[in-house]
This record gives sequence, C-alpha cells and structure tokens, in this order.
Amino acid sequence: MKFLKYISLTAAVITIGTATMQPVQADKVSKFYEGKTVRFYIGASPGGGYDLYMRTLVQHMGPKLPGKPNAIVVNMPGSGGVKASNYVYNVAPKDGTTIITPFWTHPLFQLIRPRGIKFDMSKMRWIGNMAALNSMVVAMGNVAKTLEDAKKKEIIVAASGKGSETYIFPKFLNTAIGTKFKIVTGYRGTAKMTNAMEAGEAQARGGSWQSWNVIRPNWIGTNKISPLVQAGLKPHPDPAVKGVPMLVDVVSKNYKPIAQLLSIPVAMARIVGTPPGIPVARLKALRKVFDETMKDPSFLSDAKKRKMDLDYLSGSRVEANIAKLMKTPKNILKRTADVLGYNKKKSRK
Repeated sequence: MKFLKYISLTAAVITIGTATMQPVQADKVSKFYEGKTVRFYIGASPGGGYDLYMRTLVQHMGPKLPGKPNAIVVNMPGSGGVKASNYVYNVAPKDGTTIITPFWTHPLFQLIRPRGIKFDMSKMRWIGNMAALNSMVVAMGNVAKTLEDAKKKEIIVAASGKGSETYIFPKFLNTAIGTKFKIVTGYRGTAKMTNAMEAGEAQARGGSWQSWNVIRPNWIGTNKISPLVQAGLKPHPDPAVKGVPMLVDVVSKNYKPIAQLLSIPVAMARIVGTPPGIPVARLKALRKVFDETMKDPSFLSDAKKRKMDLDYLSGSRVEANIAKLMKTPKNILKRTADVLGYNKKKSRK
C-alpha cells in the first residue's frame, strides 16, 4: 500500500513538474526578449512583393512576440537576395532576434550556383511559410502577347541578379524553347524593374504574380501587360492569368526535369526562418507566434485587402521540404546549372 502511495506521489510530482516546465520556459523566453529589437530581414527593396509580405507579417506578428520587443523590417537588397542571406547566416545574432525571408530560389541555388553563397538553407531553423506564389514572365502588352512572340524578336528583360527568379526563368526559356530574352541584371527589386518597363528602358520582367497586385494593380486584366508563362506546382487561380501556360508544359521532354526542379521551390515562396544556433525554446516560441498570426482574423483580413495569396506551411514541414530538395540527383543539378549558364568559366585575359 505504501509502495502504491509512493508511486502515486511520484507520478503527481512528475506531472506537476512537467506542467510547470512550459510556463517557466515561456517566462525565460519573454524575459530574454524584453527591451530587445527583433529584426526581420529581406533581400529586396521596399515596395515589392517580398516587402509587402514581410511588413504585413511584422505588423501582426510583432505585437505577439514574447516580452514585447521592438520589431522592425530591414531591407538589404543585392545579388538576388544573396547579400541578405549571407549576412543573416554568418554575421547577424543567432539568438532569436534575427529573422529572414530569403528569396525562394536560395535553397536551390546553393546546389546549382554555390559561387558567392555562404549559407546552407538546410541548416537554417525555419519558422514557417506564408505563401506559394507562382512566378511569371510578364511582357508589356505592345511588345509580346505569347511566348511565340518572344521567339521572334529580342525582348529586354529587367532582372536583379543571377540568383533571382527574375533571371532564371527567362534564361531557362532561352535555352529550352528558343525565346530571345535579353536579360539585363542590376535592378534592385521588382518595383524598380516595373518602373523601367513603364519608362521603356525594359520590356519585360519576371517575379511573382503577386508583385503585380502590389506595384501596378491597375495594369492587371488590361492590355498593358501580357503574362507569357507561369512556374509553380499548379495554375494560379487569378482569372486574369487563366490560360497562361505552365513552365513544365511549354518545354520538351528533355527539359521537363529541369522545369520541374525550378518549379518546386515556388511552393515555399515566402519562407520565414532564423540562422542556425537559436535556442530551442525561442524557436518554439517564434513558431507558436507565427502559427497564431497565420490564423489571426486581423492578419487574414489585411492579407485579403492587400491581395496577398496565402498558403501556410509549418516550420517543420519547410525543413522537411528543403531536406528533400537537397537530395535532388546530381545529374539533374548539373544539367540545370549548365542550362542557366552557371558552370561557364570566366576567360582569363
């Protein structure tokens, strides 16, 4: 009988101890964040699609952070977003006060274009994903209506860097189907690329379809622009782009594996994470707050008003998807790098 009482008492102590662990951990996390500033980095300029998602997230997630720290957005454009990802991975604090939404191309590009990349997306700790955004090549309406038009004449395409979706899809199409896109890099963000199109400096650009809703919503559904092709796992639901062909459907069988590889990461178009090394309790707290934000009626209402497509994934699911991407067969990675011109050696003078 005494033995049974001892077992019951021990179980009760363990139960109480377990029940009080989480509040204690939560208190420690809150105490850490008190008076601090949490910086949310994006590798793009203000005014584009990445900026919209990050600022909307910070607006609603910021007040929910434990300890009520300051929450600010830091724009760090450069090299197709690589500058920001390199900084966050190697320089920024790894204590839970650094958060980033990298370009969705980065998990793939560390495999096929490692030059200049000083991060490993498979070692990042992911908080979650906000959206799956189809990437499109869009031309001025008076320049081209279809991809067939883009095969007949040179079209100047504004792009950021060679690590950006604004570069990879036009470049891939040039090789795969014979389009004549002349890609001009150096534009910092889709807003500046769009300005260049409006000024006649460029005639087309890549980027998410969502970015058009942010930058020139009045152009959508008019003859001002013509979406030529879209990349993603399924067609975009917007009636304005109904019938725009999918990337995997416009290329020959020989190029389909590459088209599929380039389309897969689009499903994680707005991933949110921290550099490796963050304490587990703080990562759990950030994931909890992120998950709550994604379900917050106020957040959902603002996202709808701002025409933001949402497609939530948990942090653990993002990590699993990236781990799977890292196992892509090397022959497909090499072919992709070759097609995009990443394996070309610079000639010595």
